[in-house]
Amino acid sequence: MIDTAIEAAREAGKLLRLHLGRVKDIRQKSGQEKNLVTEIDRQSEEVIKQIIGRRHPSHSILAEESGRKGAPESEFTWVIDPLDGTTNYTHAFPVFCVSIAVEH
Repeated sequence: MIDTAIEAAREAGKLLRLHLGRVKDIRQKSGQEKNLVTEIDRQSEEVIKQIIGRRHPSHSILAEESGRKGAPESEFTWVIDPLDGTTNYTHAFPVFCVSIAVEH
């Protein structure tokens, strides 16, 4: 599973680096004034979910932007923050990361 997490984080990281300083669509999460979300958050999350889904289709995923998906009875749940540090990212301040964990 560590290989899956590393691959997913690297692929999402490539996307984030590509768009750093170019984000145009910045929104506040519903009812959360200081909690920002961008289209890049969603794209990064989708990249991660696709990689996990291909390698571990029976696992569930709890993702920051889209919530819980997949097999609720699974003994494994992937927890994803596809852009940890969105505020920094939206200001082109290069202190952010991709956070991926798996719970058993």
